[in-house]
Amino acid sequence: MKLLDLDEDSLMEIFSYFNFEELLSLSTVCLPFLHLCQRHLRKIRFFALDYRKVSARPNRIEHVRNIFQALGPSLEGFRFSGGYIMDEMLKQSIVVNLANCSALRHLTINYVKLNDQHLKHLASLLSTLVTLDLGHCDLEDASLLEFLQSHPLQLRVLSIPGNTNLSGTFFHDWTDCETLEQLDISYCFSLNIDRMEDFLIRAKRLTAINVTGSLWWQCNKQIFTLEGRTITMGTDIIEFQYSEGG
Repeated sequence: MKLLDLDEDSLMEIFSYFNFEELLSLSTVCLPFLHLCQRHLRKIRFFALDYRKVSARPNRIEHVRNIFQALGPSLEGFRFSGGYIMDEMLKQSIVVNLANCSALRHLTINYVKLNDQHLKHLASLLSTLVTLDLGHCDLEDASLLEFLQSHPLQLRVLSIPGNTNLSGTFFHDWTDCETLEQLDISYCFSLNIDRMEDFLIRAKRLTAINVTGSLWWQCNKQIFTLEGRTITMGTDIIEFQYSEGG
């Protein structure tokens, strides 16, 4: 008897013993294997890409494409931290493939320099994202504003800590912020809190903010009690359990 002569339930049981890397490799063998592997891989809802493993592969661009092909349609959460010095082609490949994850609700990209072109690709996700973490991504006010205003937002949590180039001017024109509940702008040392006054009036659901490390907070902390509303100093952002692979 050949392996593919087994019934589907038996094959699914056999394939359940393979780990992520093995399933991804087996998915390239033949079409029946691809379908069996996808049925297992698409049970993964939250995935963290291990940049060190991916970058060590000779076929890393193709490998990234295979990962997103296997996980993309059902992926709800994605996390990636690459470091400021990374392969630009690999970064572009990750961003482009991410843009096709139509079910994504939670996205974390940390310690990765994101330019205007990267943000344009990621903008298509804004219509479904509920939490977005772009910490230490070297963001600037103009490109961040264009990104946030490009699509209707459902965001409840925005975390952009450690973006030291932000001065806070993007707050003035950011109008689509009604759904926002928590905001982390910690260690954005150049950010002037005075520029947030109009934004805070518009962001009526905002209940918590993290301004740790802000040079302007002590002078202007009364801004967070406008209109009789008290905004908690500190966020409580949910941590998800991620499967990791690369």
